[in-house]
Amino acid sequence: MQVRTARSAVPVFVLTAAMSLPAAGCGIGTRPVDRAAPPGPATSTPAQASPTEKLADAAAKTNQGVITVVMRAPGVVTDTRLDPAARKGTMSISIEGPGEEVVRADLIQIDTDVYLRMPDLPGAGKKWMHSRVSDLPAGSPLHLFRGADHSGAADLAGCVVSATRKGGHDYVGMMDLTRSRTLNRGVLDELGPLARAVPFSARTSRGGDLHEISIDVPSVLPEHGRITYGYSRSDGGVDAERPAPADVTELPGSLADRLEV
Repeated sequence: MQVRTARSAVPVFVLTAAMSLPAAGCGIGTRPVDRAAPPGPATSTPAQASPTEKLADAAAKTNQGVITVVMRAPGVVTDTRLDPAARKGTMSISIEGPGEEVVRADLIQIDTDVYLRMPDLPGAGKKWMHSRVSDLPAGSPLHLFRGADHSGAADLAGCVVSATRKGGHDYVGMMDLTRSRTLNRGVLDELGPLARAVPFSARTSRGGDLHEISIDVPSVLPEHGRITYGYSRSDGGVDAERPAPADVTELPGSLADRLEV
């Protein structure tokens, strides 16, 4: 289920190593100076956080609590639901093949156990293939909880090199996608040097975390599609259970090495 077309990219949720993110301010400006006041100890006024810092702070908040991440690119949709406290996660993947064929895959992670099912692939059957996280290749997209940045939002925020607030909760700017450790390597290879300056737009929620990031790849490479990540909160946890033992077989190592979303 390798996806290396010019119109696809990985989800950020699977994500990555944690980043240290600054806390954003809350619109605090500089106060007027009372020149008639007697001299006193020097004090500093908190500076208002920049748009880049606000996006980094929003990404950090996005990793707190249960979160759903939906990645959309032409031909590819992934829907990931993550509960880091319970160590439960699910991912559904839908990939359009030639002739309007759709290949689906489902993934469950509970603690350190991963279960993968690909019912549309010939010979795969409907059994779940099991693996321990420790047996997966480094950087495998099958591991949903790689470090604290399980949503992948901090990875994307780390790619922002400039940002401007348009008003309200909307931002625009430029990203250096070569900084990412989660985006599809095939896409980055095709972008080449263009990957260092790709326009993006973003929106934060009223709660201060990320609502959406849209990467405008077509503006620098028209044959690619736009890549969009949507983030939403879930009221409850993640509905995930281990498959029955009779429905489980072991994941072949040769298959785990080839998987790329």
